Amino acid sequence: MLRKLDYGEADRIFTLLTRTHGKVGAIAKGVRRPESKLGPSLELYGHVDVLLARGRGQLDVVAQVERLPGTRIAGEVERMSHAALIAELAERVCEDRHPVDGVYELTVTALEELARESDPRRASAYFLTAALELLGYAPQLSVCASCEKPLPAKPAAFSPSAGGFLCDRDDLGMPPTSLAAIKVLRLMAAGDLQTYRRLKIDDALMTEIEHVLTTQLEHHLDRRLKSLQFLHDMRARS
Repeated sequence: MLRKLDYGEADRIFTLLTRTHGKVGAIAKGVRRPESKLGPSLELYGHVDVLLARGRGQLDVVAQVERLPGTRIAGEVERMSHAALIAELAERVCEDRHPVDGVYELTVTALEELARESDPRRASAYFLTAALELLGYAPQLSVCASCEKPLPAKPAAFSPSAGGFLCDRDDLGMPPTSLAAIKVLRLMAAGDLQTYRRLKIDDALMTEIEHVLTTQLEHHLDRRLKSLQFLHDMRARS
């Protein structure tokens, strides 16, 4: 469940991400009333099994809903903000009623990882890595994005406009990203979630990783993600 919007006195409109029908808008009638049987299962960012009835307009109608097993995402601000980032990006890349291969599975996995991971930044970083690959925007991590020569085992400058890391000859004096961050990014790009979970990543290293992923993503999007801007602002105030 990607988004919700209160409607009228007791209804609520939901944006659902489905496996077979892509992004679907649906209205849950009376869901905000205390006696509603639908309300307890319709949690934002929840994984649910929904029976929809065809509505008269563009919105379907939620007829039945059952919450699927899994850990709920804790309600703290930072964790929910990372969930919002995952949901907003998933919604951005999907069209109404047209599934995009892999987006549903990736989003479900990312939200489950966010619920279980002690550091929410790790879960959303892994999602961004996979999303960039899925969208065809994955940065070049092993060879220079300009001359295509193998990168030496040392810090390297990152250029989103070039599409990846640059060797010393092409970096134009940009600040370098540490070799440790580059190695973690390569591991994430390989899809090795089990090894990634075991890595010890401190705040400084995670900040480097996030910078590479978010600048690469924003370079290719037509407009900035509101949830990502909120996370930037929240960190700037802390």
